[in-house]
Amino acid sequence: MDFITISDLIKSMVYGAVILAFIYHFVIFAFNKDRLYFHYIVFLFHTVLYFFYISGLYRVIFGLDSVYSFYWYYNEPVQMLYFASYFNFILQSVGINKTDSKWLKWLWKIMMFVIIGYALGYWLWRLSFGIMAYTIAFYSIRIFIFFITLITLWSCFKLRKITFQRYILIGSAVYFVMGLLSFITEWNYIPNQDINPTSWLALGTFIDIIFFSIAMSYRNQQLIEQYNQTLLDDANQIITMQKEVLEKQTALENERSRVASDMHDDLGSGLTKIKYLSDIPLQSEKVYENLPKIKSIASDLVENMSEIIWALKEENDTLENLLTYIKKYAAEYLEDNQIDVKMHIPEEIPLLMVKGDIRRNIFLSVKEVLHNVVKHAEAQIVEIKISIENTLEIVLQDDGKGFDLEKGTKGNGLKNLKKRWDKLGGIFEIISKEGTQVRFSILLHKLN
Repeated sequence: MDFITISDLIKSMVYGAVILAFIYHFVIFAFNKDRLYFHYIVFLFHTVLYFFYISGLYRVIFGLDSVYSFYWYYNEPVQMLYFASYFNFILQSVGINKTDSKWLKWLWKIMMFVIIGYALGYWLWRLSFGIMAYTIAFYSIRIFIFFITLITLWSCFKLRKITFQRYILIGSAVYFVMGLLSFITEWNYIPNQDINPTSWLALGTFIDIIFFSIAMSYRNQQLIEQYNQTLLDDANQIITMQKEVLEKQTALENERSRVASDMHDDLGSGLTKIKYLSDIPLQSEKVYENLPKIKSIASDLVENMSEIIWALKEENDTLENLLTYIKKYAAEYLEDNQIDVKMHIPEEIPLLMVKGDIRRNIFLSVKEVLHNVVKHAEAQIVEIKISIENTLEIVLQDDGKGFDLEKGTKGNGLKNLKKRWDKLGGIFEIISKEGTQVRFSILLHKLN
């Protein structure tokens, strides 16, 4: 009658744990396709095969006659594949394919080549030459495995970068110690030991599975936190984009309202005047007096419409386009009114975007000043200086008769200019002495 020993109990319990671990991690791999899980289930698969023998379950399935056949032909190759798959898993856990350590990669290749080559050679030798003693080969391959594993573990501990790798390597270190105890027990084998060599290996495997489970739980928790952080970042980015869209929609609505207001104020009043002047009977003497007025009002309407269209076009949203437009308008307007103009514009104009409403307000400010010069200053020449550093500065200087600032500031024209530049966040200054100087200034970053 067979008695159940402590070793049998240990191996049976660990074998059950290994099977459960294999099924569990295989299911996880089937869902997430994690490469590390793949290498681990390959190791667990060979562990299941190895423990299938050492647990004695194969005797129940295949009978007692299979004991010697399995032991002499398959036990050693299966055990070597078990070691090789475990060694490969440890190196994959520290990212052997991503590391710059040529020494570790070389160890990995040597270890895999020697162990798998030994397993295949052993099997072919036994098939070809039958049962022969292999004591030297048995101990030599294990001494080689322990020596290389010790070097590899030490190198991996130095390469570890994250917490989950530390857990795996601690489990590997425990497994290594248990394997060493198994080897020592095998070397000094005593029959009927409470814990035989394979039991030490089984205990090492069980402890290693626990540490791997802890490591992967920690890793999964980190991945979940990273995923949640990614979702949070994406949500914040979407919110930011929605705010930008909302701001653009608000700006568009404001621009539409402004255009509607401009068209109502400029075009509406102009067309009303033209209609009123046109209602006078043709035979009336006032018709000839009103024709120049109608022509002037129509010209102003065309000009205002051109300005509105210019302000709306996105391709004009550059500082260079704004200054070019001001230069063109000032030259034509002053020339039409027999006033000389001197323009000073920097040769190099930085590539800066200027919003449509800001462009139009700057232009209208210059236009208002030039209109006042033509209407009131009795000037012969106007000098326009534009400078660009941290600010955009536009200075208009005429040689006219000047005016009383206290009286001038009571009019709507200068008040409107002041309000316009306060709204822009810029500076509006006027000096009337030996002519009149008007200075507009705004920080470049406020242009957009």
